[in-house]
Amino acid sequence: MTTPGSPPNWAAIGRDLTARADTARESWRTPAHRRTAAPAEAFAAARKTDADNALFLAGIVAQHGWPGRSRVGEEGCRAAVAIAVHADQDRPLQRRFLAVLREAAQQGEATPAQWAHVQDRVLVNSGQPQLYGTQYVYRPDGPGGLLELLPVAEPDTLDRRRAQVGLPVHSEQARLLRRQHLASLSTTPVARLVERPAA
Repeated sequence: MTTPGSPPNWAAIGRDLTARADTARESWRTPAHRRTAAPAEAFAAARKTDADNALFLAGIVAQHGWPGRSRVGEEGCRAAVAIAVHADQDRPLQRRFLAVLREAAQQGEATPAQWAHVQDRVLVNSGQPQLYGTQYVYRPDGPGGLLELLPVAEPDTLDRRRAQVGLPVHSEQARLLRRQHLASLSTTPVARLVERPAA
């Protein structure tokens, strides 16, 4: 990444974050029931990739703060958010990412929508209802499977909260997710689904 004491090479860090997210994306899109049915080595390799990515991001955050848009570009920042969303194996670390990302969003270095995605994931991982309706699960039972929104706090005001962080109306986003993911499930399967974090 960078040598100790030298200024960070943000362009290289952005490329690395993007490459890591691109490599992990196939695993992220695989439904949980398919992942657990995969050979043990493949399942372990995917978990190791997520853990390695989280540790890489943690090193950046510890030394320099969040890799925001002015540092690593929009694509690099999106990749960092995706890595944080999928840092499920280390929930304390995921919560640290959330706190730093919140500061970055307040400074314009990330979007409120990106922060909302990680916030929802942290809540879901803690067994609490999400706030912004970004977290879904694919259930294989039934014809064609079922894309299910995970529990949401105060669902009657969901769209108001989504608007506050720059997310579209939930019904529109749900239709888009179903079209994008379920129509192509055989080639691009989905695990616990996450709306694509906004730019």
